[in-house]
Amino acid sequence: MALTSKKVMIAPSAFLAFIDRAHPKHPQSAAFFRYFAQEKYQVFTGLLSIEETYREIYNKISPILARDFIRALILLSNINILYPTEADTKATIKTLMNNKSTGLSFKDAQMAVLCNRHSISQICTFDYLHQLFGLTSFYLPI
Repeated sequence: MALTSKKVMIAPSAFLAFIDRAHPKHPQSAAFFRYFAQEKYQVFTGLLSIEETYREIYNKISPILARDFIRALILLSNINILYPTEADTKATIKTLMNNKSTGLSFKDAQMAVLCNRHSISQICTFDYLHQLFGLTSFYLPI
């Protein structure tokens, strides 16, 4: 059996599905977070992911809930926030320039660069995952 890393990056789509109980992927997202806690995963997210999640909650659900999301993330959770350095930003730009895909956003490229720099091999997301740096989507084991 292959040994998998106990590090995972959380994308905005997973945060949104977890917070919005009416979201069709809410049960899967809740199962992901429950599994991360039970198996003692190191959970990470990036600054741009937090900003996008905050903006989506603010616009689609409630400004008060968006503020509570930030408060809970910063004060109450064990989620590690990765802040990009200048070198990370340059690597993100280089990744964007060298990638042939027109669908790769700055946020997705930066998330991939941060994962690569911090040896995170899996991303918990419900969106399309670009195949950069050998990243894979997180799936619950059966």
